[in-house]
Amino acid sequence: MSPTPDAESVPPESSSGEATPEVRPTEALLQDLLGLEKAQNESLAALLTVSQAMISSLELDTILNTLAQQVRRVIQVDECTVFLVDQDAGVLRPAACDVKSYRDEIMALRLRIGEGITGIVAETGRGEIVNGAESDPRAMTVPNTPDEESSLLVVPLFARERVIGVITLVRIGTDRRYFVAGDLDVATLFAAQASAAITNARMYEQVKASYDELRATQNQLVQSAKLNALGEMAGGVAHDFNNILAAILGRTQLLLGDTADSELRRQLQVIEQAALDGASTVRRVQEFTRLRQDEHFEKLSISQVLADVVEFTQPAWLSDAKKRGVNVEVRLVCDARLPLAGNASELREVFTNLVLNALDAMPWGGLILISSQDDGDAVVVRVRDTGLGMDAETQARIFDPFFTTKPVKGTGLGLSVAYGIVTRHHGHITVESQPGLGTEFVLRFPTSRNETAHNPTPTSGDELSIPPLRILVVDDEEAVLEVLADMLRHRGQEVRVAVGGEAGLAEFQRWRPQVVFSDLGMPEVNGWDVAKRVKSQAPETPVVLVTGWGSQLEEGSAQARGVDVIMAKPFSLSDVAGTLREVGGMIGRASRAA
Repeated sequence: MSPTPDAESVPPESSSGEATPEVRPTEALLQDLLGLEKAQNESLAALLTVSQAMISSLELDTILNTLAQQVRRVIQVDECTVFLVDQDAGVLRPAACDVKSYRDEIMALRLRIGEGITGIVAETGRGEIVNGAESDPRAMTVPNTPDEESSLLVVPLFARERVIGVITLVRIGTDRRYFVAGDLDVATLFAAQASAAITNARMYEQVKASYDELRATQNQLVQSAKLNALGEMAGGVAHDFNNILAAILGRTQLLLGDTADSELRRQLQVIEQAALDGASTVRRVQEFTRLRQDEHFEKLSISQVLADVVEFTQPAWLSDAKKRGVNVEVRLVCDARLPLAGNASELREVFTNLVLNALDAMPWGGLILISSQDDGDAVVVRVRDTGLGMDAETQARIFDPFFTTKPVKGTGLGLSVAYGIVTRHHGHITVESQPGLGTEFVLRFPTSRNETAHNPTPTSGDELSIPPLRILVVDDEEAVLEVLADMLRHRGQEVRVAVGGEAGLAEFQRWRPQVVFSDLGMPEVNGWDVAKRVKSQAPETPVVLVTGWGSQLEEGSAQARGVDVIMAKPFSLSDVAGTLREVGGMIGRASRAA
């Protein structure tokens, strides 16, 4: 804008009374031209800065903040605010602000479309200059700021011929310069650049969100594939391994019942515990493969589960930490009220594992924050620590089986088991972490499933006392066959054995037992075949399926194929006794009904 002529530049009148043409000194003209060129260079430099910001960054906040700073500097205003339209709420929200004061008040402002001069420009799509805003009835004052004389320049931002926001410029004070048409032109150029930048940034955000969602889904699929592959391997190993454990555990318990020698009993108890630990290891591998179907869920309070976990782990985070000379605080904030459908014991195992992992990650002490809250039809639990944190590579593998960052005592199964348990509860578990900034596990469980508690059929008094039964035991593994037969005889039963399914069916025809115990995995004639043939000839005869895949079989499906009871390998004397009570009850009820 050319400077206003001063008094010395008014042309003198001629003697005839006519004004003579003004003749300005060359130096003054040069100064005007230099000033104009400087202003244009500043505008172009600012436009270039904004363009470079668009090219070098697709982050919307970066682009808008750069825009606000450059517009304010070039047009020389006191305040520059970039508003964006929130289509869902139908309001304008400040997205970037470069001001001298009252920034928080301006950023808290919400304008309806058509409200104030800024809202009117958003509604009409036409830029405006208002040099006396204090006297314009359309203008409004930002709440909690003083009334001041001001000039406004407002230009719209467009995307596909639709207003997506506005840029509002303000000059304040009685000695302010008024806005002119040239200012509006420059601001419009900036608005055009900003509109393109906002469109590109929003497209980038949409693509990035879609990519992140796709990557998360892919990670879940990869994790599922890993666990399924391990599950197939575990299924094959479990059968053979459980056969071995069944023979060891059964023989050991029989010997324990027959000896009074204290030293021998101690040695046998060591063997018994080793067999039980081996059986537990197999079950844990099966758990995180998601192959288990024996889920009997009940309604429970996640707050109670978390409270139990804090109490159970107290010796580790309180006493042990003090022994190491460090301070660990565990803070529990339970706001969730919705009930979960789940297995309390398994969920306690998940959260206990997370708390102990957090302790390992805080060798110098710190805070473990456990919180729960309702979120629609789900319950969200967060376990956060202030420990060492993890890098991206570790986070990507944290749920992999046998992956561990603990070279001495880690097995790499803890979080894999947790993943399997959470998935079996139809939930999701994710982790967020940064090196040096701690780790947060987020677990989300649905509450809408109508699961009911599994309540075993009550055992009446007459079922506890079981008379001797004729029992046929069928298995292709002679070691397992003989130990099960001996355990049944130990309970006072009359037992015959058959090696393999075909021999078992032949013995069934000859002897007509009252109960059949049959292995599942046998060549040629398997356990399903035995159950089908037995039921076709004697529907009232209970069939017990004895298998190393017990936890992977669904009871309803097994019953539809002629199996009344599933007894998992390895079995203990108490397992055998419980199964006898169950089949004895079936026979008793059938006799009473007859």
